[in-house]
Amino acid sequence: MARAKKPKKEDKKPAVETIDARAIDAERTGEEIENWAEHPDSDAYTDAAKLYPKLSKCYENKQEQMDRCEEYWSIFNAQPDENQQYSGNSQCYIPAVRNAIKARVKRTLAQLFPVNHKHVGATGPDGNIPFQQISLLEHYIRSAGVKEAVRADLIAGDVTGQWNLYVDWSKTQRRVRELIRKPPILEDHELGGEVEDVAAPDEDWDWESEEKDVTTEGPDIVPFATEDLAVYPPTCSSVEKATATCIRLRLDIDAVQQFVDEGVFVGHGAKELVDTLAKPSGGREKYVPPKRRTADAGIRTEGTYKYALIYEAHTNLDLGNGKEPCFVYYAGENVILGIIRNPFWSGKRPIISAPIERITGSFFGVSNVEPVKFLQWNLNDYWNMGQDSAQYSLLPITMVDPLSSPNYQSMVVGLAAVWLTDPNKTKFANFPAIYKDAIPLCENLKQQINESMDVNDSMMGKAPAGRKNQAQMAAMAQAQESNIIDNAKRYEEVILNPLLEWMFELDRQFRTQELTVEVLGEIGARANLQVIPVQAFGERYFFRWCGTSYQQNMQRMQQMIAWMNVLRGIPPQQLDGRRLNIGPILEYGTEQIFGPEVAPRILIDERNMFHLDPEDENLMMHNGLQAEVHQADDDRAHLASHLRAAQLTGDQAGLFRAHIQQHQQAMKAKLEAQMAPKQPQQRGLQGLPGGAGPGVAGTPRPGAQPGTPRPQGPPGMIHPDQLASPTAGPR
Repeated sequence: MARAKKPKKEDKKPAVETIDARAIDAERTGEEIENWAEHPDSDAYTDAAKLYPKLSKCYENKQEQMDRCEEYWSIFNAQPDENQQYSGNSQCYIPAVRNAIKARVKRTLAQLFPVNHKHVGATGPDGNIPFQQISLLEHYIRSAGVKEAVRADLIAGDVTGQWNLYVDWSKTQRRVRELIRKPPILEDHELGGEVEDVAAPDEDWDWESEEKDVTTEGPDIVPFATEDLAVYPPTCSSVEKATATCIRLRLDIDAVQQFVDEGVFVGHGAKELVDTLAKPSGGREKYVPPKRRTADAGIRTEGTYKYALIYEAHTNLDLGNGKEPCFVYYAGENVILGIIRNPFWSGKRPIISAPIERITGSFFGVSNVEPVKFLQWNLNDYWNMGQDSAQYSLLPITMVDPLSSPNYQSMVVGLAAVWLTDPNKTKFANFPAIYKDAIPLCENLKQQINESMDVNDSMMGKAPAGRKNQAQMAAMAQAQESNIIDNAKRYEEVILNPLLEWMFELDRQFRTQELTVEVLGEIGARANLQVIPVQAFGERYFFRWCGTSYQQNMQRMQQMIAWMNVLRGIPPQQLDGRRLNIGPILEYGTEQIFGPEVAPRILIDERNMFHLDPEDENLMMHNGLQAEVHQADDDRAHLASHLRAAQLTGDQAGLFRAHIQQHQQAMKAKLEAQMAPKQPQQRGLQGLPGGAGPGVAGTPRPGAQPGTPRPQGPPGMIHPDQLASPTAGPR
């Protein structure tokens, strides 16, 4: 058998190809990216050249901020630097600031990403909840690893004082190989009759290898360093309001080649560009001082990693039809690699950045480490002094007279040692135990650091000192949660809500294929997989992050139960024309306690259960989907149809057998309901106003409050005083 002709190298498509948002539209239409860097005489090129000195000056003015951020990261990473005053034998570093930041991040992350995995709330144009769009964003939150990006961003925010996320859309095409079992191809003389009557034996089927292309696309969320962001002017309060924003990209030669292939970089090849940037230019020395390295574009080498430092600027330039949003790429003062139109249809800049605390007249915020950095350095000095003192104090000092004891060199500590000296002229002394004073001093410094960073003993996993009753413990827990919830809500407002808008807009622009995601739907509707088509323009959705809102809170649930009993006890004539519906209360409480995955199996909404033809149910169960039994089903006809289908298919998954048993149980229940005698009306129904009647055993009277748990409660029951809520008032 002859081999297939090997394709030419230039025509061969790579096995894995990744395209970002800059080139997706051009790849889709088959056109090249329009790049104004090829026209040095254009107004866009002239304005871009004038912008570079301003951006470079912004990075030079950020030098003090960069130096401080380096100090902050050294403190977080527990790395000693030149700020240590004490120089001794001990080189310990007490990670007090690191522990406080980790405690803040863990609890903030728990508020933003609750255990019920429901983060998105939305309102559609018709006022209803768009479940498909919500489920689509939930899918992107999991696939894009938003939780890990937020974890890193929260740490960087506490260290540098600024939250930063870069938003992009990536499309990856992979060529995969799989084995497919196919029947043999029979010749005409081997058929011996009609084609439909011939079936090849199962053992004659062959395994063949096939290749196919798989496309994976979705949003790409990347946190970046505050030191790499420049805003011009630096006094603006928003990225979109700034004249220009700039971020530094570190690209290896493969990434540079990708930008060249996409048409983003023009005028230079990848190798030529890297070699050119590596040379000294403009009379500058070949060795660049470290202080200048942060501000100049070019080639950088860190260890064995060699990369090109490229400026990506976002601004508005005249592209022929007036001012338009565009991206500009600089490789130096006189080297403009690319000027392209903003690839996002929304025209937004792909940067989400906000300070932890807004400072008037500045875009950037202040680090949480700044107020406590001197305390951290003093803590390290005092601790190391105490450790050296502990080493000296554990070794006794022997004082002898060398004239009266010429053999003092033989006075060695050992078992059964004999010292040839006069005992009256030999004395022992101990070094002062300074470590006993250093330890409480260090503890006080750690306490001050925790207090300044809004961290208490409970957040550090340690019980508070002294005896505390349940009310005091609840108050302390409430105080600690209020600080964390405030931090989480601000992050939702300035980072996550814009991120949801970004992901929806990116999906609406770049996704061209149907996507299958899990749709939870309303309470009472079973979660299923639905195919979401490409989003159409013309409809507006409002999204919000609901991590803190969906956080489970048992005390709030108890108050809801008590208020529901009050509502049920109000007579209809006192509702002033209103109608009481406790269904939403039941849905909300069940979902908060058990989660959206289990709640539909607890509260079954009959409105979401439809009568299906038995043949359709057979098709569903044959494809591995469960079929529900409806009250209006003709059980006898369904049983006959399902039995025939089970015999034909073999029912290897057991779905037919389980469904047949459900129909048998439904028939039995209907028969018992017809034969059961009518029960007399029960007195003392729950919900009667005024406490009329003795009530129903086991149910609270209207308006009853949850009482103190009895001693016979289950093991490990949480005391009500410990179910603290920042939204509820004190006891």
